Amino acid sequence: MKSFKIGVISDTHVPDRSPEISQDFLETIKSEKVDLLLHAGDISVPQVLSLLESIAPVKAVIGNRDFLLLGKIPMVLQFEVFGVKFGLMHGHMNFFIYWFDKFQYILRGYDRERYTSRLSKATPDANVIIFGHTHHAENFWQNDILYFNPGSITYGDTLTRQRTWGLIEVYENGQVSGKIISCG
Repeated sequence: MKSFKIGVISDTHVPDRSPEISQDFLETIKSEKVDLLLHAGDISVPQVLSLLESIAPVKAVIGNRDFLLLGKIPMVLQFEVFGVKFGLMHGHMNFFIYWFDKFQYILRGYDRERYTSRLSKATPDANVIIFGHTHHAENFWQNDILYFNPGSITYGDTLTRQRTWGLIEVYENGQVSGKIISCG
């Protein structure tokens, strides 16, 4: 059965938190022969997108640290693959929610429910919702929606610092699978 492979990254933060995307990661993503690369925001500089476009076509959304990309890429992007509807966003939503989440994180730590409720409202028709922002990798189904956060390939998880990215495969019959991959 034919499939469509999507590499998913987020929160590269080049060069503000990492000087570059590692060559090891670039070689790994090339070897996967993905049909599309998604970047869920906090790209930081446009050169990151140019580098990724040398591997595969790229779709990207704005993150809270993407000042140089304002007006050049959207905050929310919706598209379809084999009839499966995708919603791509960073997850910070707006200035108020960004600071509210910071406060909540200090008080209670990470809570994915703070994200799932509002992400589904931003893309109500999506079967797959991809987001970033938290640096915390997620790959779970809830109410027939796949919520997928690849984590960060450069900065790592906010607690463990494990660097991760994701791979989503969509089959022509509409089935979807996702996996989180460690960068080592």
